[in-house]
Amino acid sequence: MKADRILLALVVLVFVATVAVLVPRYLADEEEPTTATSESGSASLVIIGVEGLEMSIVERLVGEGRLPNIARLLSAGAVGEFDSLGKDVDPKIGWTSLVTGMTPEHQGIGGTKVSHRGEVVRAQLISTNRTAETVWTILSGSGATVGVVGWPCTWPVEEVNGVMVGPYTAYILGRTRGEDPRTVLYPLSRQAVIDPLMVEEQTIKRLDLARFIDLDSEYGMEALAGENYVVLRVAVAGDLSASRVASSLVGDQGIENVLVFLPGLDAVSQRFWHYMAPEAIEALGAEGDHARRLEELVETLGVVIDRYYEYVDDTVGELAALAGETGTVALVADHGYAGLEIDARGRPRIGREMHSERGFWVLRGPRVVEGARAEVSLFDAAPTVMAAAGIPVPDGLDGTVRREVLKN
Repeated sequence: MKADRILLALVVLVFVATVAVLVPRYLADEEEPTTATSESGSASLVIIGVEGLEMSIVERLVGEGRLPNIARLLSAGAVGEFDSLGKDVDPKIGWTSLVTGMTPEHQGIGGTKVSHRGEVVRAQLISTNRTAETVWTILSGSGATVGVVGWPCTWPVEEVNGVMVGPYTAYILGRTRGEDPRTVLYPLSRQAVIDPLMVEEQTIKRLDLARFIDLDSEYGMEALAGENYVVLRVAVAGDLSASRVASSLVGDQGIENVLVFLPGLDAVSQRFWHYMAPEAIEALGAEGDHARRLEELVETLGVVIDRYYEYVDDTVGELAALAGETGTVALVADHGYAGLEIDARGRPRIGREMHSERGFWVLRGPRVVEGARAEVSLFDAAPTVMAAAGIPVPDGLDGTVRREVLKN
């Protein structure tokens, strides 16, 4: 028996050592594809969109010292908080308004159009229906180089003075299905560089995700099964791909301005919220063995969302470093999370219904007033970011430049 216990202890030690070595290597990009470090810092403008970044969670984790990179942006920059377009509006519409400064009716995305039959219909949420200029088209038109990575409503991709990579899911699905790559990548001549940087979810194993759970709990790695595993690995794959591509565009391909979108947190928040807020398990309507199983997993999975925020913070730090000390950085969230609610029929409202109706941006740069805070409009983001970056702001936008967060 003593020998058995010794053998078991050795197995545990080997497992823990493996987790400690392998997981940081994968999630820190040990393979070192073409990436940029903070020393490169050559980008003039870096805009980072994070789907579902909740300000109340950010403030709590910053207060606990767990989000050092976002904390630095907050302390050195200005914050604008705004109302989202609402839970009943597809987030792609809001994300488009955040880069156009226009209302849905005036940008095509989210508005209406006349069909070939002469009928007024809702415009499909694809890039070809957008009628307004974006931050990247304005920069391209001025001769500046741009890289757009995974931004919502950029399928099919468009010609820019630089590189555009479509949303992660569209890119991966297109590649696996053998679809025309020109819908998800411009110019196609960059495929040999971009393709190896895109991480497929199947390559991420459970061990790679150990940092997101409580390994000391009863279930440990066993909790990462089924949808818990699938959602988390897809989230990491999408965010890791975006970060790798954006870093490559600046560090090795000389792109001056980058807009990069991180989709993972939204899916993670939806999937794991009830573990973080156990009272929500009752709201899910789980009963019997199912309810008991969910409650047992709270210890293991209740830390996932907070730890994913830490992962997002690591990624934000890497991306912000692309602008160095002299570039402009904007961190943007179109909405946060309010949690589970119960509708009139007693059923939990999940998915988009879990979103809060508040968003925010953090803006840092040489023209930005440190510590400024303002109540703004969602449509003010694009013109204010452009003004902060020294980009001429077009006339006729629905949003306005918020001068109170900018230096004279």
